Amino acid sequence: MKKIVMLLVMAALFCSACRYEEGPGISFVEPEERIIANWMVDRVYKNGELVTESDRIANRPGNLYKIYYQRILDVYTFYNDEIRNSNYGDWGFEDNYKKLVMNFKIVNQRYYYVARIKRLTQHELYYEYDDEYGNHWRMELICNSRRN
Repeated sequence: MKKIVMLLVMAALFCSACRYEEGPGISFVEPEERIIANWMVDRVYKNGELVTESDRIANRPGNLYKIYYQRILDVYTFYNDEIRNSNYGDWGFEDNYKKLVMNFKIVNQRYYYVARIKRLTQHELYYEYDDEYGNHWRMELICNSRRN
C-alpha cells in the first residue's frame, strides 16, 4: 500500500512539473533562465492560419526579440526598407511562469499583451494571445543566441 501511495505522489509531482502544454515535460533550468535570449520569430499563426506577412508589425516572421534579465525587452523589425527597434520595452511572468507579459512600442504602435506560454525550452518559445480585435495569435520563436 505504501508503494502505491508513493507512486501516486511521485506521479502528481511529475505532472505538476509539466508547466507548459507543449513541453518540455521536465526541465532543470528555471523558466527565467530559459527565456533570457535573442529570439527570432519563426512562424506566426493568426486565427489558426499560418501568415507570412502581418499587419501587426510586431508579429512578422523574422523579427528579433531580445529578452534581458532586468525585464528589458528590445524588438527589432524590418519596416520601410530599414531596421527599426522598439524605444521602450519590458516583460515579465505571471501565473507561476505560465503567462508572459510583453509591453513595448515599435514604429509608433504600442503593444501590451498577456500571452499563455505553450512551450519554453532553451531553443523554442511558443505563446498565444488574443489581440484587442478578437484575433487569436500564435507566435513560434526560435533561439537565435543565448544572453549572458
